[in-house]
Order: sequence, then C-alpha cells, then structure tokens
Amino acid sequence: MNVLSLFDGISCGQIALERASIKIDTYYASEIKKNAINVTMQHYPNTIQIGDVTKVHYGDGILHTENGDYNVGKIDLLMGGSPCQNFSLARATDKLEIDGLYGNKSKLFYEYLRILKECDPTYFLLENVKMKKSSENDLNDYMGVNGLHINSCLVSYQNRPRIYWTNINGVAVPDDLYINFQDYKDTDFEYCKQFKLPDTPSRRKYWRDGKGNNSATGGCANITYATKIKTITRKQDRNPNSGLIEFDGFCRMLTRREIELAQTLPRGYTDSLSYNQMQDVVGDGWTVDVIAHILSYILKQ
Repeated sequence: MNVLSLFDGISCGQIALERASIKIDTYYASEIKKNAINVTMQHYPNTIQIGDVTKVHYGDGILHTENGDYNVGKIDLLMGGSPCQNFSLARATDKLEIDGLYGNKSKLFYEYLRILKECDPTYFLLENVKMKKSSENDLNDYMGVNGLHINSCLVSYQNRPRIYWTNINGVAVPDDLYINFQDYKDTDFEYCKQFKLPDTPSRRKYWRDGKGNNSATGGCANITYATKIKTITRKQDRNPNSGLIEFDGFCRMLTRREIELAQTLPRGYTDSLSYNQMQDVVGDGWTVDVIAHILSYILKQ
C-alpha cells in the first residue's frame, strides 16, 4: 500500500497501520516539526519525509514536494488530521470561512482537501475535533461523507471526542473496552516526583486544593481517582490540561508514560525527547488504537 500522510506528526498513522496488519509499501509523510520528524525516523527510518504540505502537489502519478519529486503511481491511502483551532467548539465564535482558504488558522484543512482532489486515493481518512454542527455539516459536504463521532475513551483512559471522515466502507464505532485510568496510573514515588508541580500561586490556582475544574477560577480537573482523564493537550502545566493528580502534599502532572499510554502509543515511543517536547508532539497526535480500528475495515473489505 502506498500511503500519503499529511500533518504526519510522530507517525501515529504508521503505528496504526501496523496494528491493523496492513502492509506498507511506501510511506510519504508531510511534516515540518523537527522533533516529530526525529521520533518518526527513529522508529520508521524508511519513511519518506516530503516537507511542507502547502508545497505538496500530485499529478499524473508524480508527487511534487519541496524535498523532490517522486514517481508514486497510485496513492492507496491519504490520511491526516489538520490543525483544528477554528473548527473547535472551544472557539465557537470564530467563523468557518469555507471559501476563504487563508482566512483562518484551519486553512490547512483546505490543503488536505486540495490534495485529496488531486490524487483521488483509493481510501481517505480525515480527523478533526468536535465542532459546531454547522461547521461539521460544511465538512461533510466537502468530504462527500458524514463524519463518524468516536471518543478515544472507548479504547483508552482518555476522553478525546473526535470526528473521522472516511470512505472506508462499514466503519462502526468501536466497542467500549472499559479501560480504567486507575489500572495504569503511575505510583512509583521516585519516578512521579519529577512531575510534581512547584507550589506557586499560579499552580495553587490550577489545583484549587483538589476541588476540581472551575471555569470561573481557572481550576484544573482532579483526576486522582478518576476512571478517565481529560484530553491530552500540548502542555500539562496549563489550563485546560488533562488533569492533575494528588501527590506529596500538593499535585503532579501526568507522567510521560501516562501521556503515551493515554494515546495508546508504545511505552517509551518518545523517550528521545524532553518531557516538554514530548507533550507537544503527543498532544498533536492521534489515539493510535482508534485509527487502527478504522483502518482495519480495509482488510474486511
């Protein structure tokens, strides 16, 4: 299978293809974050990195990129999850300008749409956040299929509602595996203490003595005894984040292992990065087991 992955990040799609037992012949990845690229190449050195998505064009079997031209023939699978700022419900006051390609931060969706039309792949998959119904309807029209709502909490201990557009036939919402965060929460004191937040006024405001999230005061969720954590974000020491955990008289952030496993990544997948770098690229990524579930329907066809 020839795969073109846009906004590839740390190649969660490549892990998902492996888990779905789908053989990859050639994998072209469009990504610009150096840390993400480094993680991908560490685990998948045969990945062909093609650079900036805005400079990717396809025609007559040739993939034109800033890193060179490739005679790829047919693209079997196009996938990607474009940056989502203006689609998100969190920015519900923003106007989704379907015809204004460069009018908002979600313009990269239109690059995906352009490349989809250019290469006409056998299969496509697009992921984005839960959004206003009017925006979702617009994307349904542009993609030619209705988006499928899947929350990562069905296959992991992370609440992460997302919408997936695909032409893979018969894809259904996965069964609930009832995965409990408490079964995976790190308890080793020496390991966890490196993730303890400093007791400062701003951090006390986040923690609120463990009283939980409060939009009025900026408090973060207390997930110490929760079965599910909040959505993995790119920064755990901000609000909103994935939640805070009681620890050593104050609180701690999620550990590196807890963040990776929440996204169903292999444990240690991002060990080459610092904690801050890891948060950034994993927060950008996919819940691997959701993608593997969707892609598995290719073989069912």
